[in-house]
Amino acid sequence: MSTIAANQDLFVDLNQTDSETVSGGGRERFTVANQTRSVTIPYAVDGVRTKFPKPGQKSRWTTNKGGIISFDYDFGRPGVQRRKYNLSNGRKYGFRLDTRTAYKYDIELFRIG
Repeated sequence: MSTIAANQDLFVDLNQTDSETVSGGGRERFTVANQTRSVTIPYAVDGVRTKFPKPGQKSRWTTNKGGIISFDYDFGRPGVQRRKYNLSNGRKYGFRLDTRTAYKYDIELFRIG
């Protein structure tokens, strides 16, 4: 038994899209801004540390390794309390103090665009 696709180009295109999704392939671009007024936030995207962690600074990233950001969400406690997120292509993100928690030094990454 054999299967014949009515539109071979569409079939090939769908297979390439699926393989990119599985492999995490493709180039992603996004912006990360530190929107706090007084907190330096060191973070890394795909293992590369930012050069712009200070308040008010932003970084534009281009990666083909998945777009995984990691950061210490509680800079007031010793050690590292790590959070990791997979950032979406074409989006803008901002670090802000996390007012949803009781601890005043918690930070969170919010989508801003």
